[in-house]
Amino acid sequence: WEVFVSSWQERLNELLEYKEANGDCRVPAEYEKNKKLGNWVGKMRKLHKNNDMKAHPVLWKERFAQLEAVGFEWERRAAVREDSSVWQ
Repeated sequence: WEVFVSSWQERLNELLEYKEANGDCRVPAEYEKNKKLGNWVGKMRKLHKNNDMKAHPVLWKERFAQLEAVGFEWERRAAVREDSSVWQ
């Protein structure tokens, strides 16, 4: 269980570092600099979309709230659409 908590905190810290460097939490799915972070972000979006929190629903709600607090965007398409306005 400790490994699971440690892994979560490690990815969250990496997400915060990404945000500090890039100004947002829109980590690409295939982020070459940190593939684990890219995969993790994709998994978080999928868990949220599918409401797949059966194992520990209270824990996941807390974690999703943590992600929302740092500006995490649940839908990748919405983030891409927002960026596309720059090109218009």
